[in-house]
Amino acid sequence: MPLDQSILPVVRFFRDLSFDASVSAKDYREKVNGIFLSAVSMIKEDVAEVEDRTIKGRESEIRIRVYRQKRWSSGVVFYHGGGFVIGNIDVYDPVCRRIARIANATVVSVDYRLAPENKFPSAVIDAYDALKWVVDNASDLEIDAEKIAVAGDSAGGNLATVVSLIARDEGENFIKKQILVYPVVNMVFPTVSRLEFGERYGFLTTEIMRWFAEQYLRGEEDKYNPLASPIFADLSNLPPALIMTAEYDPLRDEGEMYGALMKRCGSEAVIVRYQGMIHGFLNFYPILRAGREAINQIAVAISEL
Repeated sequence: MPLDQSILPVVRFFRDLSFDASVSAKDYREKVNGIFLSAVSMIKEDVAEVEDRTIKGRESEIRIRVYRQKRWSSGVVFYHGGGFVIGNIDVYDPVCRRIARIANATVVSVDYRLAPENKFPSAVIDAYDALKWVVDNASDLEIDAEKIAVAGDSAGGNLATVVSLIARDEGENFIKKQILVYPVVNMVFPTVSRLEFGERYGFLTTEIMRWFAEQYLRGEEDKYNPLASPIFADLSNLPPALIMTAEYDPLRDEGEMYGALMKRCGSEAVIVRYQGMIHGFLNFYPILRAGREAINQIAVAISEL
């Protein structure tokens, strides 16, 4: 279908985030996060309880934020997007608040280490350590340990897939569902959607995707590591997945391919394409009906745990 007209202000917003590959990651992070935080400050989403904590991982301390709407409810470990370079739990504060409130659940948002200061697999290690901490401390968090999901968008969707792979390989079965919003699962080969939409809409261009990968990965060989490109992993015996894509997103095809490969390997996956949308539409739910519908769908998936 045609590009949804309601997305045009978002397209213009992203085009104003001019990108120069010579910029330092630190400067670009400060610029983009600052712009998003200015917008976030105007959004009000009530939730029963919010608590910041710092937990100890294997390699570093990890900041988390706990959004609790109902005690002894489902628990969702959420990983933010941002190409492994930008974004943080403050940028995603409204999204996590809304998910917790509508799902009547507890959301734990993870501030994993960012690249290039912390290269792959630092984010993966933090993501799994935070998940394990939530599982091990479910009673303290007043979460139902039998109803834990992982969720994330874009780079965060990558981390949600990867921790599911690690848990499976470790013989753990505490993840009951994966919720993957336009996940990046392929660092290697071009897809039709990458070629078609890599220059047309939003800020996720071919140039910035390449730059993100250069910041995150240690070298060419990391692109083929299933913990960076989970599309190369064995996708059998994984938790059921809800995979959400956007029609005009460069990452559309790899997300839908990932779901198809999961099903081919015997795992469950539901794939939903949001027509007329671009990458990043979830964060703009205050002005996008599709963004609100996507959060509602996430909440339903959580309530079904």
